[in-house]
Amino acid sequence: MYESSYNCFGTDRRAADNHILSQADGADEIVDQELGAPHGNWEGLSYGEVALVFIAYVVMSCTHFLSPMEEWAEQHLMSLSHALGKPVRVEDFTDDRLAILLSRLGDEQAHPGEQIEKDLGQRIIRTYELPTETARVDLTSISVYHQPPAEDPGLMRFGRSKDHRPDLRQFKAVLGTLDPAGMPLATDVLSGEQADDPHYIPIWDRMAATLGHTGFLAVGDCKMGSLETRAYIQDHHGFYLMPLPMTGNTPKELQDWVLNPPCPPQAIWLPGQRADEPAVGQGFEVTIACSRQNPDTEEEIVDWNERRLVIQSEVHANKQRNGLQERLAKAEASLMALNSSPAAEQAELERQAQAIVKRYRVTEYLHLSFIEQITSQTRYVGPGRPGPNRSTQTIQTHTWTVEVTRQTDIIDRFNCLAGWRVYATNAPAHRLDLTGAVNCYRQEWQPEHGFHRLKGGSPAIMPLYIRDDERIAGLLLLLGIALRLLTLIEFVTRRDLAATNESLKGLYAGNPNRATNRPTTERLLKAFGYLTLYRLETVDGFLLEITPLSPLQRRILQALRIPVSIYAPPPVPIIDSS
Repeated sequence: MYESSYNCFGTDRRAADNHILSQADGADEIVDQELGAPHGNWEGLSYGEVALVFIAYVVMSCTHFLSPMEEWAEQHLMSLSHALGKPVRVEDFTDDRLAILLSRLGDEQAHPGEQIEKDLGQRIIRTYELPTETARVDLTSISVYHQPPAEDPGLMRFGRSKDHRPDLRQFKAVLGTLDPAGMPLATDVLSGEQADDPHYIPIWDRMAATLGHTGFLAVGDCKMGSLETRAYIQDHHGFYLMPLPMTGNTPKELQDWVLNPPCPPQAIWLPGQRADEPAVGQGFEVTIACSRQNPDTEEEIVDWNERRLVIQSEVHANKQRNGLQERLAKAEASLMALNSSPAAEQAELERQAQAIVKRYRVTEYLHLSFIEQITSQTRYVGPGRPGPNRSTQTIQTHTWTVEVTRQTDIIDRFNCLAGWRVYATNAPAHRLDLTGAVNCYRQEWQPEHGFHRLKGGSPAIMPLYIRDDERIAGLLLLLGIALRLLTLIEFVTRRDLAATNESLKGLYAGNPNRATNRPTTERLLKAFGYLTLYRLETVDGFLLEITPLSPLQRRILQALRIPVSIYAPPPVPIIDSS
């Protein structure tokens, strides 16, 4: 909210911070319970209250930079005091104080963030009656321009960059989310050089502790498909679904099953598809006996039957086939262009040809033959005019060309295997059948959407100027809570609109009649961006009044189960900001 004074009036707009603070209510208590009371020289708001306001600042300002928050808080003192029910000072949000808070939250020894996320997640699940049957795990890399000391780079290390910036140092962020809201349950930070595989089990344990049971379905990408991770989940009575990595025996098994299916593949239609629409794919399943051995004693410690779902996506199959044909055509055109200027050396022509087939990734699909061409030319020896007795010599010129032949058998096999993938699950068929598995895995965009918001949305962590590892961990914790807020508002609003079969109008600037039943949190908060809190000074003090809520704003509050009274001005002034 803006705060200014004009004659006897003060205005405080952008009342969305009341909205945000009400949604995140309880986070301050959980933070205070875990961090305890500040030291004696800390005055004003508690750790939890500062964290709560920081989350509102991040969502409203779309930045996590610490130093501008002091100015932002000065513009919103009246509304923040109203929302928190106590006087708020600008000094509560200095960058030094925020840095202390982040360091406490990211403490490497105490790990307070794990308990904070657990308590907050359990409270949100109970309050909003969220389902707990399916959760997802994913990791991403976050690139930075930091130049840490070479002897102790901390989190900032070189590794495989998912941002396609191998020249930059990075750290990794872990995100566990809850379906169908995509709400974060657990976050973590790792040093940038680490592989993803070993970190699925710890995050699964944390999600199980938050959900209060292990019988949920954990969904992840192929890096979650290690035998150790699957055996651990099975041993703890959980369920999993992920594509198996195309390593080891999996490619051969896939080829054998597709070329010689143990049963006829069945067509797959997604829920909501019309009867006249084509199937999205086909598939069948195979049951495999799995066991996990103790690496030290080689004794079996887990033994179970696993369902392998062999599934073909029609769209992906067509994309792979068309892609191969395009690459083949481009490679053949480039190879034929080499023949326009025949090479003098076979080795040089082979080098150029191999570079072309490697660039277009068609090495195994094209057979290259190198043809030698010999040209003879008779010339007179020495100077002078030609004559019958003039000496001649024959000069041979050797040139090389390339001949290209498609490997039709290998190409046909590729087209037959296109779009097929092996998925592994230990969930029983009555809980997750073939169609259900396809539909479930197609929702894997949820953690990706969370990462997209973290990297460039409202709670954006990039660009990152903080250099201390503990503060980075504390910042990611608070940004994870902000991400919970964004996903929760979206989910609860959409669920309420779906239950009443309604749509909202007035969320799109310039198109007031456009309706939607799937609004984003950003648009919902923007609808509260122009409320004004007025202060009228009188002889006895001052009175507060707020702009009346519109029908759209009231409907949003109703969907979120937020009482309209949070926008009622206080009966008595909390602070005198004059």
